[in-house]
Amino acid sequence: MRKRFLLTLGFMTRIPVKIDWEVKDGDLEKGILYFPVIGLILGGVCAAVYKIVSYVLPYPVSILCGMLTLVCLTGAFHVDGLADTMDGIYSARKRERMLEIMRDSRLGTNGAIAVLFDFAFRFWGLYSIGQIFNESLPLVFLILPVSGKMVQGMVGFHAVYAREKGLGLFIGTLSGTRVLICSLLGILFISIACGLYGFFSSCLVFCCIFLFRRYIERILGGITGDVMGAANELAEILFLMILYASYQIL
Repeated sequence: MRKRFLLTLGFMTRIPVKIDWEVKDGDLEKGILYFPVIGLILGGVCAAVYKIVSYVLPYPVSILCGMLTLVCLTGAFHVDGLADTMDGIYSARKRERMLEIMRDSRLGTNGAIAVLFDFAFRFWGLYSIGQIFNESLPLVFLILPVSGKMVQGMVGFHAVYAREKGLGLFIGTLSGTRVLICSLLGILFISIACGLYGFFSSCLVFCCIFLFRRYIERILGGITGDVMGAANELAEILFLMILYASYQIL
Protein backbone atom coordinates (compact mmCIF):
# COMPACT_ATOMS: atom_id res chain seq x y z
CA MET A 1 0.00 0.00 0.00
CA ARG A 2 2.84 2.39 0.85
CA LYS A 3 4.53 1.72 -2.48
CA ARG A 4 1.32 2.28 -4.44
CA PHE A 5 0.69 5.51 -2.56
CA LEU A 6 4.20 6.80 -3.31
CA LEU A 7 3.90 5.71 -6.94
CA THR A 8 0.61 7.58 -7.29
CA LEU A 9 2.00 10.63 -5.49
CA GLY A 10 4.95 10.72 -7.89
CA PHE A 11 2.67 10.37 -10.90
CA MET A 12 0.14 13.02 -9.85
CA THR A 13 2.53 15.65 -8.49
CA ARG A 14 6.01 17.10 -8.87
CA ILE A 15 6.86 16.08 -5.32
CA PRO A 16 10.13 14.08 -5.53
CA VAL A 17 9.48 10.39 -4.89
CA LYS A 18 12.19 7.75 -5.12
CA ILE A 19 10.89 4.63 -6.88
CA ASP A 20 13.44 1.89 -6.14
CA TRP A 21 11.19 -1.12 -6.62
CA GLU A 22 9.70 -2.93 -9.58
CA VAL A 23 6.46 -1.36 -10.78
CA LYS A 24 3.98 -3.98 -11.95
CA ASP A 25 1.11 -3.63 -14.39
CA GLY A 26 -1.96 -2.31 -12.61
CA ASP A 27 -0.11 -0.77 -9.66
CA LEU A 28 -0.82 2.77 -10.82
CA GLU A 29 -4.48 2.06 -11.50
CA LYS A 30 -4.89 0.57 -8.03
CA GLY A 31 -3.58 3.84 -6.64
CA ILE A 32 -6.89 5.54 -7.48
CA LEU A 33 -7.72 4.86 -3.82
CA TYR A 34 -5.23 7.51 -2.76
CA PHE A 35 -6.35 10.33 -5.02
CA PRO A 36 -8.35 12.16 -2.31
CA VAL A 37 -5.44 11.78 0.12
CA ILE A 38 -3.07 13.26 -2.44
CA GLY A 39 -5.59 16.06 -2.87
CA LEU A 40 -5.36 16.72 0.88
CA ILE A 41 -1.57 16.84 0.73
CA LEU A 42 -1.64 19.34 -2.14
CA GLY A 43 -4.35 21.38 -0.44
CA GLY A 44 -2.47 21.37 2.86
CA VAL A 45 0.62 22.92 1.28
CA CYS A 46 -1.52 25.50 -0.56
CA ALA A 47 -3.36 26.39 2.66
CA ALA A 48 -0.08 26.80 4.52
CA VAL A 49 1.35 29.07 1.83
CA TYR A 50 -1.84 31.15 1.77
CA LYS A 51 -1.81 31.53 5.55
CA ILE A 52 1.86 32.47 5.75
CA VAL A 53 1.69 34.99 2.91
CA SER A 54 -1.50 36.55 4.33
CA TYR A 55 0.50 37.79 7.33
CA VAL A 56 2.70 40.01 5.19
CA LEU A 57 0.88 40.65 1.89
CA PRO A 58 -2.66 41.77 0.93
CA TYR A 59 -5.50 39.26 0.89
CA PRO A 60 -5.79 38.94 -2.95
CA VAL A 61 -2.05 38.36 -3.28
CA SER A 62 -2.09 35.59 -0.68
CA ILE A 63 -4.87 33.86 -2.63
CA LEU A 64 -2.83 34.09 -5.83
CA CYS A 65 0.17 32.62 -4.02
CA GLY A 66 -1.96 29.71 -2.83
CA MET A 67 -3.19 29.15 -6.39
CA LEU A 68 0.34 29.33 -7.78
CA THR A 69 1.50 26.78 -5.23
CA LEU A 70 -0.96 24.22 -6.59
CA VAL A 71 0.26 24.86 -10.13
CA CYS A 72 3.87 24.36 -9.05
CA LEU A 73 3.10 21.18 -7.10
CA THR A 74 1.26 19.57 -10.02
CA GLY A 75 3.20 21.05 -12.92
CA ALA A 76 -0.12 22.28 -14.33
CA PHE A 77 -0.79 18.62 -15.11
CA HIS A 78 -4.57 18.96 -15.25
CA VAL A 79 -4.58 22.49 -16.63
CA ASP A 80 -2.82 21.16 -19.73
CA GLY A 81 -5.54 18.51 -20.05
CA LEU A 82 -8.22 21.18 -19.88
CA ALA A 83 -6.54 23.27 -22.58
CA ASP A 84 -6.02 20.29 -24.91
CA THR A 85 -9.61 19.10 -24.43
CA MET A 86 -11.12 22.50 -25.19
CA ASP A 87 -8.86 22.97 -28.20
CA GLY A 88 -10.02 19.64 -29.58
CA ILE A 89 -13.75 19.44 -28.95
CA TYR A 90 -14.40 23.07 -29.91
CA SER A 91 -12.33 22.96 -33.08
CA ALA A 92 -15.44 22.25 -35.20
CA ARG A 93 -13.61 19.34 -36.86
CA LYS A 94 -14.32 15.65 -37.26
CA ARG A 95 -13.64 13.26 -34.37
CA GLU A 96 -10.30 12.03 -35.71
CA ARG A 97 -9.03 15.55 -36.20
CA MET A 98 -10.23 16.54 -32.71
CA LEU A 99 -8.12 13.79 -31.21
CA GLU A 100 -5.10 14.90 -33.24
CA ILE A 101 -5.52 18.46 -32.00
CA MET A 102 -5.79 17.25 -28.40
CA ARG A 103 -2.46 15.45 -28.80
CA ASP A 104 -0.77 18.57 -30.22
CA SER A 105 1.39 20.24 -27.56
CA ARG A 106 0.72 23.72 -28.95
CA LEU A 107 -1.87 25.91 -27.20
CA GLY A 108 -4.81 27.06 -29.30
CA THR A 109 -7.31 29.86 -28.85
CA ASN A 110 -9.97 27.71 -27.20
CA GLY A 111 -7.44 26.21 -24.81
CA ALA A 112 -6.07 29.63 -23.87
CA ILE A 113 -9.58 30.94 -23.18
CA ALA A 114 -10.36 27.86 -21.06
CA VAL A 115 -7.20 28.31 -18.96
CA LEU A 116 -7.92 32.03 -18.53
CA PHE A 117 -11.43 31.39 -17.24
CA ASP A 118 -10.22 28.46 -15.15
CA PHE A 119 -7.99 30.74 -13.09
CA ALA A 120 -10.45 33.65 -13.18
CA PHE A 121 -13.28 31.56 -11.73
CA ARG A 122 -10.89 29.93 -9.26
CA PHE A 123 -9.72 33.30 -7.96
CA TRP A 124 -13.29 34.66 -7.84
CA GLY A 125 -14.48 31.60 -5.88
CA LEU A 126 -11.71 31.74 -3.30
CA TYR A 127 -11.92 35.52 -2.95
CA SER A 128 -15.72 35.52 -2.59
CA ILE A 129 -15.84 32.68 -0.07
CA GLY A 130 -13.06 34.36 1.88
CA GLN A 131 -15.11 37.55 2.00
CA ILE A 132 -17.94 35.66 3.71
CA PHE A 133 -15.92 33.33 5.93
CA ASN A 134 -12.35 34.61 6.04
CA GLU A 135 -11.24 32.18 8.76
CA SER A 136 -12.56 29.24 6.72
CA LEU A 137 -10.54 29.99 3.58
CA PRO A 138 -7.55 27.81 4.60
CA LEU A 139 -10.01 24.91 4.90
CA VAL A 140 -11.30 25.63 1.39
CA PHE A 141 -7.73 25.65 0.08
CA LEU A 142 -7.19 22.35 1.91
CA ILE A 143 -10.09 20.48 0.32
CA LEU A 144 -10.24 22.20 -3.09
CA PRO A 145 -7.81 19.71 -4.74
CA VAL A 146 -9.82 16.87 -3.17
CA SER A 147 -12.89 17.94 -5.15
CA GLY A 148 -10.97 17.45 -8.39
CA LYS A 149 -9.29 14.18 -7.42
CA MET A 150 -12.41 12.45 -6.06
CA VAL A 151 -14.20 12.48 -9.45
CA GLN A 152 -11.34 10.89 -11.37
CA GLY A 153 -12.42 7.35 -10.60
CA MET A 154 -15.98 8.02 -11.77
CA VAL A 155 -14.73 9.58 -15.02
CA GLY A 156 -12.53 6.60 -15.86
CA PHE A 157 -14.77 3.81 -14.55
CA HIS A 158 -16.09 1.54 -17.34
CA ALA A 159 -15.06 4.18 -19.87
CA VAL A 160 -13.77 3.55 -23.39
CA TYR A 161 -10.44 4.97 -24.48
CA ALA A 162 -11.16 7.28 -27.42
CA ARG A 163 -7.97 6.48 -29.31
CA GLU A 164 -7.01 3.20 -30.95
CA LYS A 165 -3.55 3.34 -29.42
CA GLY A 166 -2.22 4.95 -26.27
CA LEU A 167 -1.71 4.41 -22.57
CA GLY A 168 -5.23 5.18 -21.41
CA LEU A 169 -4.28 4.83 -17.74
CA PHE A 170 -7.31 4.75 -15.41
CA ILE A 171 -9.70 4.53 -18.39
CA GLY A 172 -11.77 1.36 -18.26
CA THR A 173 -9.22 -0.34 -15.99
CA LEU A 174 -10.52 0.64 -12.57
CA SER A 175 -12.14 -1.59 -9.99
CA GLY A 176 -15.63 -0.56 -8.91
CA THR A 177 -14.70 -1.00 -5.25
CA ARG A 178 -11.68 1.27 -5.53
CA VAL A 179 -13.68 3.89 -7.43
CA LEU A 180 -16.35 3.83 -4.73
CA ILE A 181 -13.77 4.22 -1.95
CA CYS A 182 -12.10 7.07 -3.82
CA SER A 183 -15.44 8.87 -4.22
CA LEU A 184 -16.59 8.30 -0.65
CA LEU A 185 -13.26 9.39 0.81
CA GLY A 186 -13.46 12.63 -1.15
CA ILE A 187 -17.01 13.35 0.01
CA LEU A 188 -16.04 12.46 3.58
CA PHE A 189 -13.04 14.82 3.64
CA ILE A 190 -15.05 17.67 2.17
CA SER A 191 -18.00 17.07 4.51
CA ILE A 192 -15.73 17.11 7.56
CA ALA A 193 -14.18 20.40 6.42
CA CYS A 194 -17.35 22.20 5.27
CA GLY A 195 -20.21 20.30 6.88
CA LEU A 196 -23.58 20.14 5.12
CA TYR A 197 -22.45 22.76 2.61
CA GLY A 198 -19.52 20.56 1.60
CA PHE A 199 -21.61 17.40 1.36
CA PHE A 200 -24.20 19.07 -0.83
CA SER A 201 -21.55 20.71 -3.02
CA SER A 202 -19.50 17.54 -3.52
CA CYS A 203 -22.56 15.47 -4.49
CA LEU A 204 -23.65 18.09 -7.01
CA VAL A 205 -20.14 18.24 -8.43
CA PHE A 206 -20.30 14.49 -9.07
CA CYS A 207 -23.55 14.93 -11.01
CA CYS A 208 -22.12 17.76 -13.12
CA ILE A 209 -18.90 15.91 -13.95
CA PHE A 210 -20.85 12.79 -14.88
CA LEU A 211 -22.81 14.91 -17.37
CA PHE A 212 -19.51 16.32 -18.65
CA ARG A 213 -18.20 12.79 -19.19
CA ARG A 214 -21.33 11.82 -21.13
CA TYR A 215 -21.05 14.99 -23.22
CA ILE A 216 -17.46 14.20 -24.18
CA GLU A 217 -18.30 10.57 -24.91
CA ARG A 218 -20.97 11.63 -27.38
CA ILE A 219 -18.44 13.79 -29.20
CA LEU A 220 -15.33 11.57 -29.09
CA GLY A 221 -16.84 8.13 -28.60
CA GLY A 222 -14.83 7.77 -25.40
CA ILE A 223 -12.45 9.72 -23.19
CA THR A 224 -8.72 10.36 -22.92
CA GLY A 225 -6.28 11.36 -20.21
CA ASP A 226 -6.76 14.99 -21.25
CA VAL A 227 -10.47 14.65 -20.56
CA MET A 228 -9.73 13.40 -17.05
CA GLY A 229 -7.49 16.42 -16.53
CA ALA A 230 -10.26 18.72 -17.76
CA ALA A 231 -12.70 17.02 -15.39
CA ASN A 232 -10.35 17.77 -12.48
CA GLU A 233 -10.24 21.48 -13.30
CA LEU A 234 -13.98 21.74 -13.92
CA ALA A 235 -14.74 19.90 -10.68
CA GLU A 236 -12.67 22.34 -8.65
CA ILE A 237 -14.29 25.38 -10.27
CA LEU A 238 -17.78 23.93 -9.88
CA PHE A 239 -17.07 23.07 -6.27
CA LEU A 240 -16.17 26.67 -5.47
CA MET A 241 -19.21 28.02 -7.30
CA ILE A 242 -21.64 25.58 -5.70
CA LEU A 243 -20.10 26.01 -2.26
CA TYR A 244 -20.47 29.78 -2.54
CA ALA A 245 -24.08 29.42 -3.71
CA SER A 246 -24.77 27.02 -0.83
CA TYR A 247 -23.51 29.56 1.70
CA GLN A 248 -25.89 32.10 0.16
CA ILE A 249 -28.97 29.86 -0.06
CA LEU A 250 -28.86 27.24 2.71
